[in-house]
Amino acid sequence: MDDPRHREAERLFSQQANRQRTDFVVSSILAAAQTERLEQLVRQAVREELQNLRLAEVPQTLTPDTAVQLKELPGSLIHALEEL
Repeated sequence: MDDPRHREAERLFSQQANRQRTDFVVSSILAAAQTERLEQLVRQAVREELQNLRLAEVPQTLTPDTAVQLKELPGSLIHALEEL
């Protein structure tokens, strides 16, 4: 039980009454599967919307002072769509 996730799962499991453990495991598995399906649906919807997105051309009148610099964006935002 070196994995912290395993220790946490065992702790949650042991907190259940003996008669409720089977139901707890079944509910947990079904909830995880539902979460995974929902995540897949959201990712697909975002992909489709991004494919249909029409970007307007940025006017050339912007100066470097008013334009958003890529280095000012948080790293998580810059790489957010790479997983899609």
